[in-house]
Order: sequence, then C-alpha cells, then structure tokens
Amino acid sequence: MNGQPARRPADHRRTTRGQVIVITAMAMVALIGGVSLVVEAGNAYAHQRDAQNGADAIANAGATVLAQRLGGATRTDADVASAMASLAVKNRLVGESGWYTDVTGQLLTPLGGAAANTKNAARVGDGLIPPGAQGVQAGGSQAFDTTFARVLGISQFTASADATAVTGALTGGIFLPVVFPVNIVDCAVNGDLGVGEANWTLSDPNPAGGHPIGQEYIVPLCKTGGGSFMILDLDGTPNNCADEVTNPPAIQFNAFPVDVASDNGNNCAKQMVDEVNKLSGKVVLVPICDGACVTNGGSNATYHVVKVTAFYLDYMSDQNGGTNALCKGNGTTLKTIAGNGSSSCLVGWFVRYITSGPVGAGPITGAGAIGIQLVR
Repeated sequence: MNGQPARRPADHRRTTRGQVIVITAMAMVALIGGVSLVVEAGNAYAHQRDAQNGADAIANAGATVLAQRLGGATRTDADVASAMASLAVKNRLVGESGWYTDVTGQLLTPLGGAAANTKNAARVGDGLIPPGAQGVQAGGSQAFDTTFARVLGISQFTASADATAVTGALTGGIFLPVVFPVNIVDCAVNGDLGVGEANWTLSDPNPAGGHPIGQEYIVPLCKTGGGSFMILDLDGTPNNCADEVTNPPAIQFNAFPVDVASDNGNNCAKQMVDEVNKLSGKVVLVPICDGACVTNGGSNATYHVVKVTAFYLDYMSDQNGGTNALCKGNGTTLKTIAGNGSSSCLVGWFVRYITSGPVGAGPITGAGAIGIQLVR
C-alpha cells in the first residue's frame, strides 16, 4: 500500500449532481425566457392591433363630424374633440390626440396652410377648425400587463398607433346603373327643364323608421330614338343592366368629372325594373351627369358624370310608350321633377348620405353623397 486514500464514488456522484442542478436551473431560465418571448410577442401583436383599430375608430369619428359639417350641419371643434374622446374611451386608448388635415391627409396650420409636422398643425380641441379641414390625424396608446416576462423584470408594455381619415365627395361604391342629369328634363317636351339639382329638397331621416320625412320626387328616365334608358354601362359588358343591379361592380373613380358609357336599357328594361324594385326602402347611390336627358348617340352615348347622389328608393316603373300613370305625381306629397310625360321613372326621396368609401376634392353641393375614407 502506498498510503494514498482511495477516492470514494459517493463524492464523485455528489459533484455530478451539483453540476446537473446548476445546468438544469440555467436551462429553466433560458426556457422561461424563450416561452415569455413567444407569449409576449403574441400578446404585444394583439394589443398593437387593438391600438390600431382604436386609432382608426378615433380618426373616423372626427372625420364623421367634419362630414356632417360639409353636409351643412353646424359642427364645431368641440364636437370633433368630443366624438374622438368618446371613441378613445371605448377603445381603451390613453393620450388620445388629433390634428386637422385637408382632403388628402396633409396636416393643416390653424390658418389652413400646409403644416410640416404636428408641432405646427392645428390641434383638435384648441377651439378652431381651420379653413379647408376635411380630415383628422389621430393617435393614442394602450398599456398592457405582461405574463411570463415578469420573471425577467418586465411588467408592462405599451402599444401606440395613429391613423388619418378624410371626408369629401364620394367617388366610389356600389352604384345603381342609372344616371340623373343635373337639370332633369321633361321626357315629353324636348328641352323643358325641371327643377335643377341645386333645388332638389333633401329629406330628413325618420326617427320612427320607414321612409324619410320630406318631399318625394318622381324622376323621369328618358327614352330617346337611339334607345337610351338613361342606363350606365358600369362593368364594360353591354346589355346586362339587370345583372349590374343584382351583382353590382364596386366602382372607384379617381376624380370627377368622368366619362361613362351608356348601356342599351331597352334590351333589359323589364328585368332591370324588377331587380331595382327589390331595393325598395333602401338608399341607392345614383351618378349625376351635367348634360340634359338626351343622348344623340343612343346606346353608344357617353355620360359626363360629375358627382354621386343618394336616393331613398320607393319604386321604379317602366312601360313601353305613352304616359305611365305611376310616373305622374299628385302635385303635393308626390311631385314630378319635370312634367308628367315620362313612360319610365324612379320614385323616392333625395337624402343627405354619409358612408365609408373613396373620396375626392371639390365642394359638396345639392344632394351630393359624402364619403369617409381611412387614408393611412
């Protein structure tokens, strides 16, 4: 024997166990960190979407008030601020702020000029809506608690978002493939102008439901020697105007005015009337042209569309020639816009209509429809 004590196996096992415990603890920390990263990333993404949806809602709320103002209602900066603050609360956003823009989303100074940034822009809630204001840029944030990340000392994250919404003349949507001229003429008397678009009385919503409160109009649709029925070819396929009512294409014009080809209404008048009457009791969007109800080119004509109007539809009627009794008014509750000589007509109420959709520059006059659009 050399006097050297033998190393006991038990000591080796204890050392090994100690190393395993340290490695396992380090692995658990790394595992928890990885899990927290995945969980918190998903949680952060969800809250970011909530914050963005909230910012979109706030911007839309401000633009809606500006749309009402464009339509003739009395609205102030306080109304814009109140609408935006209400949506901020509903969407759990804090630090809500807003600035006025023009119809393109360009920030405006208090005097209506272009602002380089929010520091120089007219702020919502400062008491003044600047000239040319047709939009709102809004922003806010949403704080949320973490879960696994607390292990790493992170207890809260913040999601922030901003959005811009503008309002103006509606330039797109689901249109009825019928066109009204700005000055509607009597179909029986060539060149006899009726009440111009600027004088079409707008009706008010009915609080009790049902049709609007106001003047109901008969709008004559003129047939000419060329076969025109005042029908637009919106989808580029001729002689399918009934299908354009049942399966309307979503149209977006870049700006007005725009030239749109006519369709041959005589080929599908009956089918189209049936489909249009299924929309009775609803608001339909009707393009407006700036020419008279005469198309020398017949089905090859082109209409110069300058805007879109909103029409609460009662019914559409058509008969082949002669005077249509359903297109004659009573002079009081049901008025024809121009004469009683039409064999075809749309009947209903002109209404002020605000809807989501693409918008363009230009004034809102008469019965022009108004759109609200998120631009960023």
